[in-house]
Amino acid sequence: MKTIITLILSIALCGSIAAQSEFYHFKFTEKSKEKINGIITQTISIDNIIGDTIYAYANAHELEQFKTFGYKYRIIPPQAPTKALTMATTVEQMANWDRYPTYEVYRALMKQFEADYPNLCKLDTIGTSINGRKLYVVKISGNVTSDEAEPEVFYTSTMHGDETTGYILMLRLINHLLTEYGSNQRITDMVNNMAIFINPNANPDGTYKSGNSTVSGAIRYNANYVDLNRNFPDPRRGDHPDGNSWQPENVAMMSYAASRRFVLSANFHGGIELANYPWDTWTSATRSHADQNWYINTARQYATLAQTNSPSGYFTGENNGITHGGDWYVVAGGRQDYMNWWHHCREVTFEISDTKLLPTEQLPALWNYNRDALLTYLERALLGFNGTIKNSNGEPIKAKIFIENHDKDSSHVYSNAQHGTFYRLIEPGTWKVTFSAPGYTPQTHTLEVDSWTSLTQISLSIVMNPTGITTNSLPNINLWPNPFSNKVYINIPNQLTSVRVSIYSLSGQLVKAIQADGSGTIVWDGKTDNGQTASPGIYIVKAATNGGTATTKVIFSPK
Repeated sequence: MKTIITLILSIALCGSIAAQSEFYHFKFTEKSKEKINGIITQTISIDNIIGDTIYAYANAHELEQFKTFGYKYRIIPPQAPTKALTMATTVEQMANWDRYPTYEVYRALMKQFEADYPNLCKLDTIGTSINGRKLYVVKISGNVTSDEAEPEVFYTSTMHGDETTGYILMLRLINHLLTEYGSNQRITDMVNNMAIFINPNANPDGTYKSGNSTVSGAIRYNANYVDLNRNFPDPRRGDHPDGNSWQPENVAMMSYAASRRFVLSANFHGGIELANYPWDTWTSATRSHADQNWYINTARQYATLAQTNSPSGYFTGENNGITHGGDWYVVAGGRQDYMNWWHHCREVTFEISDTKLLPTEQLPALWNYNRDALLTYLERALLGFNGTIKNSNGEPIKAKIFIENHDKDSSHVYSNAQHGTFYRLIEPGTWKVTFSAPGYTPQTHTLEVDSWTSLTQISLSIVMNPTGITTNSLPNINLWPNPFSNKVYINIPNQLTSVRVSIYSLSGQLVKAIQADGSGTIVWDGKTDNGQTASPGIYIVKAATNGGTATTKVIFSPK
């Protein structure tokens, strides 16, 4: 467990300190939650809060801003590991999972998973880091080359490059799923009934800051000294809450999330031991998630399983191992809130080791502590209620599934256009559920979910109703569907003329310009002005008419 240093020294913030390093780890004291959740968290990256002591990181620019607040603080010097950080220089040396791989071994290991289990494992590169390192994701499924009618779940780790325990646990989880398939009934059922996606390291530049041969010297930030977990769109503070451009690692992650249909996900960190659930950007008193009870039960289940399989004292941070994110401390631009708000996914943040850069001899023990909890969390994707929505011709429909008097703040889900399947993770209860899609007559059904471990299924056929195609997404402009996979329709009312629709990427680049001379429907098929297919992701749609302008966001998620 962490040793807490309570002595706070006053050190002047000066240019000589800034010249020594490009990022800073420090601590200071502040009692006011209002200040912590306001100007402080908007300026620096809070890492932990213990009592009145705040542990934080800042890059050079953030440090300059922080110094204007007048706090006394103490720089925490890098700590040399008290035990070994043994590196594997061959794939064979990873056999006991008690080493960190060099970057080259990491790449070889990921490729070997696919080569050894081609029917179960598919390796994708979803992008590259600033320094050109690969961002890998493996898909594990019983029929891995096909996108089947099954829930998609996603694990990702080490977006803070020095929080490496999850990195090894994800590699070991991949190996466990592949090697146990066919002999372990639990694993076989999981792989056959869901598509499991795993990204072991979301920030390889941070992990291998000192070079590809060692994780010693790993840092929190990416190569631009940006905290990736403050660099996603935020439901409260909007785009670029940290004041930085979208980082390449996050652009890749956002595009990949938009291209998939993740039902359940988690990201793994270190520095404390607990399960952190939404929202991060709001306190629970300000705004709780519609599914807060489900999150509390899910977080508690993970914590209890981790505690049961470990010595006393493990996974007991905050409220005995669980916390509402914003009640711990407010974070804007976190991935957890981004996935929940924009992708209607259920994501939790797991902090799984008090020590960030864990000595290698302790890695096998952390696997034993967390293995059952890791598997059980994924199995929750098969609970609640799910089903299939098709039209009267038997064609799958992308429909909105909305729970009356319950859903809010993007907690609703959608069926996917490829299969018409949907998955709604929910606590036990009686739920009045409305199924709707542009151009179809809505249906409302009452569904019972008996217990935390039960599943209710429903299959629907909905009837076409073209007069029902309306939306208030844009003032004076109707846009549907959103998200879209093939085409998005922008309806122009009769009283408007000379309408120009411009579609921009989140970075502000013009992707497509469409001109309409009168009323009617403008169609965007996901193509750019040069005829190429746009990347999956979020786009800004701006309509300029004789009545003014209006903007909204649309998610392009091609099949």
